[in-house]
Amino acid sequence: MALKAVIDSLDQVDEALQAYYDEQDDKFILKIEGLKDHPETGPLRRAKDHEKAKRAEVQGKLDEALARLDGLPDDFDADAYEALKAASDGKEPQKDEQLVRVREQLEKKHQSELAKKADEAKKLRGQLERLTVDEGLSRAMDKANINPDFKEDILPGLKQRAKIKLDESDDGVSALVETDMGDVSLDRYVADWASSDRGQKYVSKAQGIGATGSDGRKLDNNPFTAKAWNKTEQSRLKTSDLAKAEKAAVQAGFKDLEKALMARKPIEA
Repeated sequence: MALKAVIDSLDQVDEALQAYYDEQDDKFILKIEGLKDHPETGPLRRAKDHEKAKRAEVQGKLDEALARLDGLPDDFDADAYEALKAASDGKEPQKDEQLVRVREQLEKKHQSELAKKADEAKKLRGQLERLTVDEGLSRAMDKANINPDFKEDILPGLKQRAKIKLDESDDGVSALVETDMGDVSLDRYVADWASSDRGQKYVSKAQGIGATGSDGRKLDNNPFTAKAWNKTEQSRLKTSDLAKAEKAAVQAGFKDLEKALMARKPIEA
C-alpha cells in the first residue's frame, strides 16, 4: 500500500501509520527522509536549479544595462546610438546624421560636467584668494603699525592699487605684489605705503614695546633684546598682541617671531 504525501484527514490512514504524518496548514504531510534523493523529485530539483540560474543571468544583464545607462542625458537617442554602434561594427553603413546626433548628445553631457567643475574651481579659487590676500594684508598692516580703526577702510584701496598675484609652491600659497623692481611681499608693499606721505597719517603713534623715543632710540623694555631678555614676557606679549610681538622680535635682530621664541639667548648688539 502506497502512502499519500498530503492528505486532508487522518481518518483515512491506518492508526499505526498516523504517527508518520505532521499537521501543517490544515493538511497532514507525510514525513519523508531523503526526499531530495528520491528519483521522482530529480526533475523538479533540476528545473528549480535551472530557473534559479536563469534568474541570476537576467539580473546580471539588468545590472549591466542600468550601469551603462547611468549618467546619460535625458534626451539620449538610444536608436541612434544602436545604429551608430552597428555601423562601427560593420553591420550597417554609417549615417552621418546618426553620428552627429550621438556625438552632440555626449559632448553636451561632457561640457555640462566640465562647466560645473569649472564653476566649483572658480569659487574655491576666489575663497583662497580672499583668505590669502585679505588676511595677508591685515597682518601686514599690523606689522606696519597701522591704526586698527582704519584697517577695514584701507584694505580695499590697498588691494585695488596693487597688482597682486598668488604664488603657489610645495610650501603652500602666498601673495606677491608686482612692482617695477620685481615681486615683493605683502609686508614690504604695506610697509612702503605706510612710510609714504599718504600712509603715514594712518600709522599709530609709537608707544610701548618696540616703539622709539624722541631721539630715535628703541625703548629698553623689549623682552627680545639682550638688555631685557625675558622668555616669559615674550610668550605673554605674543598672546596679548601678536603684531607687536612680531615687530619687537624683528627690531631685536631676529628674522621673525618664531625664530625669536625658539632662541635660547638674545642676539647681541
